[in-house]
Amino acid sequence: MSARMATSSSALPRLSLSIVLGGVLVATLIGCAKKEATKPTGQLIRMTRVQKHPAVTPPQFKKPPHVKGIYVTAWSAGSKSKLAKLIGLIERTELNAVVIDIRDAGQMYFPTGIKLADAAVGKRFIAVRKPKDLLKQLAEHQIWPIARIACFRDDYLPKIHPELAVQTSEGKVWKDAGGHTWLNPYDKRNWQYLHGIVDYALRLGFPEVQLDYVRFPSEGAAKTQVFPTRSTFGESNVKPEDVIFAFSKSVVQRIKKYKALSSADIFGIISSSKKDEGIGQSLEKIAAPYDVVSPMIYPSHFARGEYGIADPNNSPSAIISKSLADYKKRIPKKNIRPWLQDFSLFGVKYDAKMVRAQIDSVQKAGYKEWLLWNASSTYTETALRKKPTSDKVLH
Repeated sequence: MSARMATSSSALPRLSLSIVLGGVLVATLIGCAKKEATKPTGQLIRMTRVQKHPAVTPPQFKKPPHVKGIYVTAWSAGSKSKLAKLIGLIERTELNAVVIDIRDAGQMYFPTGIKLADAAVGKRFIAVRKPKDLLKQLAEHQIWPIARIACFRDDYLPKIHPELAVQTSEGKVWKDAGGHTWLNPYDKRNWQYLHGIVDYALRLGFPEVQLDYVRFPSEGAAKTQVFPTRSTFGESNVKPEDVIFAFSKSVVQRIKKYKALSSADIFGIISSSKKDEGIGQSLEKIAAPYDVVSPMIYPSHFARGEYGIADPNNSPSAIISKSLADYKKRIPKKNIRPWLQDFSLFGVKYDAKMVRAQIDSVQKAGYKEWLLWNASSTYTETALRKKPTSDKVLH
């Protein structure tokens, strides 16, 4: 199974490690089969830069004392009717934040103006055509917006620039068990590309950027992976966890220049392992650069018997408590904002009681922030506390 399971093509729940783990520069012009000349590295890097736009004062956001948010697909954020429903939900309940896709698996949902992104995917995935209007609306409703940017998994850029991808020993683009392709984390041209996307979100006015897939591939045969630029990265025996740490640090430095917050999604199960399992997520090291880390501790994604719990999917309180206890022990000073599930999987119906049990367990563990994930951005309102009248936005 892939790291995102089927319920939506744009964004799907992610699996824990206990389940998941197991050149020549040629570019193809969009809309035709004609091959263009090899682009030197400098030109490729220039294609990652964000186009300059007239100076506009971005909306001002005040961070809530404790972020309680929901994942919102870019398609939902770009739909007036869907967005209105979600804003209504937030105004009626304890919710106060949204996590919105800028990029996922190489798909670009906002008009970034980055030439390399436009060459790779064109305009067909753009869901939010007026991003400044979106942010203005969220600011008016006092909703904290978080820009989600999925990093190294990319199904599009490797098609036109295979030399940027994780490859096979035959020099072909490597694919994971789900058929997805990945950008090579050792290649700093990929860092530059991702930096440009982060800069775009910050220039728009997002007060927080959340990185996802900030890791090496986990699904598929790791022994068949070849990283062409590994020998030129720096140290000859550099570990994946050091590469991911260095990349994370480079991104966070950019975010801090905008006085914004940084966060990252990490596998929930890594708290119980002292190793990075080959994906570059060693807990203490991956967490260090970020202001917030969001472990994906969906009960349905833990294997049976994990933490001594026979059926984690049917035991949301127990598995959340056990998992967060590890985080508190290993990184006690880090702000933890876990991802919780508001979706049903593997035959277990997650109703209001099951969703609430997760939230209550987070709070009992001593954490005050959390995020709910549903691939279709449909949430169980009865699992949420009503917003106090004094906190409601007046219009």
